[in-house]
Amino acid sequence: MSKQVPLTEIPEGSSACVVEIAGGTGVHDRLRALGIRAGVQVTKVSDSFASGPIVVRHGQTQTALGRGICRKIVVEATK
Repeated sequence: MSKQVPLTEIPEGSSACVVEIAGGTGVHDRLRALGIRAGVQVTKVSDSFASGPIVVRHGQTQTALGRGICRKIVVEATK
């Protein structure tokens, strides 16, 4: 079984499955509107800046998310 970590912890270019959203209703609503929820496969596209947004791909969509919200997205790395 793989380790569950926040999205911020996986390396750039890695894919992972969203396990849970560790946030309140506002966070859940925002991510659901973007199509990110438990069970969705995401790929971390860009994490090149120490304090900038993280770009993730899910399906045919790329989304830039702030690091705070990415810390609330718990993922499990896939092979």
